[in-house]
Amino acid sequence: MNRSVLKSRECVMGEGGTPSRLRRLNSADVLAALYARGPRTLSEVSEATGLSRPTVEDVVDDFVGRRVVRELPPEPGGAGRPARRFRFAADEGFVAGVDIGVHTILVMLADLEGEVRHVLRTEVSPSQDAGGRLSATRRTLERCLASSGVPAGRLRAVGIGTPGVVRDGTVTLCTVLPGWTGLNLPRALGAVAENVVVGNVVVGNDANLATVAEHWRGAARHVSDAVCLLAGNRIAAGILIGGRLHRGHRGGASELGLLPVLRWEGAPDRLLAAVPSAGDLASVFAAARGGEPEAVAAVETFTDDLATGAAALLLAVDPALVVVGGGLSRAGDLIITGLRERLSSLCPHTPEIVAGALGDEAVATGAVRIALERATEPLFPSGLPI
Repeated sequence: MNRSVLKSRECVMGEGGTPSRLRRLNSADVLAALYARGPRTLSEVSEATGLSRPTVEDVVDDFVGRRVVRELPPEPGGAGRPARRFRFAADEGFVAGVDIGVHTILVMLADLEGEVRHVLRTEVSPSQDAGGRLSATRRTLERCLASSGVPAGRLRAVGIGTPGVVRDGTVTLCTVLPGWTGLNLPRALGAVAENVVVGNVVVGNDANLATVAEHWRGAARHVSDAVCLLAGNRIAAGILIGGRLHRGHRGGASELGLLPVLRWEGAPDRLLAAVPSAGDLASVFAAARGGEPEAVAAVETFTDDLATGAAALLLAVDPALVVVGGGLSRAGDLIITGLRERLSSLCPHTPEIVAGALGDEAVATGAVRIALERATEPLFPSGLPI
């Protein structure tokens, strides 16, 4: 802990602060030093926090009693009394990240440090109604828990990624999922899924959550200003400014697909329709990579459509990085190279353009992140220390 933090602790006591408040601050520092940082001894936690060793020991023992922190067996060997080692008890609870897509529902189960334990996918029809899609989500969540051996009662929070504009858990506008507009997802999921507490369900736009994920664990970890293009069975985008997701006043920031002139809406469908012999988008890109003229032309048109909207975002935001994520990020150079060429002719300054690191798991990974934040709010009121 630096001197300014220590000084602020002195002010807490000097300006009418209470010992209980000081203890809460100390507890938060100790837990932050243990969270997602592997086993640490009392001396190591003391050094990391600037707190005295007796204070650290007192706080840690309290956390052990509450099953928030776990004491590990002493390391073998060495002379003298072995140092006590502790780590955050990440497996005392779990969170689920859910990506509710047009064709697929993906559930990712993780412990309280975000370590992924199990991933499960379920295919759904694009025409599936809202009730059927929610039921499929419940079944996939239950099967994921059962396959991992995690009791449903240990599920602390659920994060959901969905297409559309999201505000306070409600999808205020969605053009791709039937019956989805106006749906309050926490209430709707809580109504069909047992052991899901409505207050512990958090919802975000899928492209926004993919952006969160790429900044957390993917290709945008090293930047604070980025645009993430989610390219799969639809095209969407998320914006990162100053290391924070930009949602907009009503949650509709970067919904460029609503502008027909940009041709994002339906672009993947047009790409597939242009190559009738291909059964899916992956086959279109495989044919283009093999030099098939029809597929090459279709991919070029698709890249033109992608670049038009991307250029509008670049000119508005001026990011350091563009991440092309989602299922089509696996197309790699076919999209990245073409997008780079087109943007260089549309924008005065072209940032680095890279493929996303998380593929089609980006949305679910971002959903895990917001679920972790909800599940650990009582422990980290200032936010996750990662």
